[in-house]
Amino acid sequence: MTQKQRSLLYGWLFLLALLQAGAVSAHAQRQRLNGGGFGGDAVTAWPVYIAQEKMFLAREGIQFDFARSYDQMRALIGGSFDLIVDGISTTSLAAEKGADIVIVHDLSHRPSEFIALDRSIRSLAELEGKTIGIGRFGTVNHLLLKQTLSRSGVDVNKIMFRTIGGSNERFAALYNKQISATLLSTAHAFRAQEEGMQIISLAKELVFPWAYVVLRRSWAESNSEIVIRFLRGLRRATLWLYDPANFQDAMRTVSKASRVDEKTMEWALKTAIENKVFNLEKPDAGMLQRAVDWHVSQRILAKAFDAKAVIDARYYEAAIR
Repeated sequence: MTQKQRSLLYGWLFLLALLQAGAVSAHAQRQRLNGGGFGGDAVTAWPVYIAQEKMFLAREGIQFDFARSYDQMRALIGGSFDLIVDGISTTSLAAEKGADIVIVHDLSHRPSEFIALDRSIRSLAELEGKTIGIGRFGTVNHLLLKQTLSRSGVDVNKIMFRTIGGSNERFAALYNKQISATLLSTAHAFRAQEEGMQIISLAKELVFPWAYVVLRRSWAESNSEIVIRFLRGLRRATLWLYDPANFQDAMRTVSKASRVDEKTMEWALKTAIENKVFNLEKPDAGMLQRAVDWHVSQRILAKAFDAKAVIDARYYEAAIR
């Protein structure tokens, strides 16, 4: 072997060693996160699905395993999840009780539900004196519905609210004319519209904290760089989701991940984008404080707390630099 050949061989071996070291380093930096709180047709889950399926999180060195959960706050506090997406009420109740939590992102401040009306009713004003189906009395959904009706000039004291159950049960009651209106999730709202019922999006009328990314404060402080990387990937996924050029790809991706048929998803995603359901701004303590004070006035919370003590916008600010 000539000197030149030996030099080339050593050069290639050196380069191979560097590449292998880089691969080991990248693998060592890869972080696995567990998350929960993402229902099938829950609109707020869709940027997370995109972030995972389109490798935005993987490019940040994160493998994110998420599970559908309806008790995600308890699981977070107990250490089963690293982070969760949860609604304003559960998050506020946990904060009021002094739980070790921190909000790092306002995923959505547009309520992703729809008022569906009986076929014979064409406006909210016609609901006075009628029966409206709800999930439970005193929930945020129920109270925001009452607020929306009041703003439309309806005397809510002249409405009978009846507890029925989930969207599936409420849709059936509306379809069978047992009630005159109800709130429905996205998939059921599309179905109602297909059946000739008028639907009204709450997102067009309300700006209200709807879904937050929540972590244990102690975990976030010990893993701040991981939190920043997660939020960076999530933000890039949201920007990609808003790009019209990606709509068909996004629709197919979210449809598969959420197990909602493509026809429904096409309408739902288009509606969510038009209503700007997905937030790109840093978490707003003022907005949360107004929501907390409203919760107290509506007796959802026993007492108010300082929103600034629960929200930490520094992680998101670092992610968008």
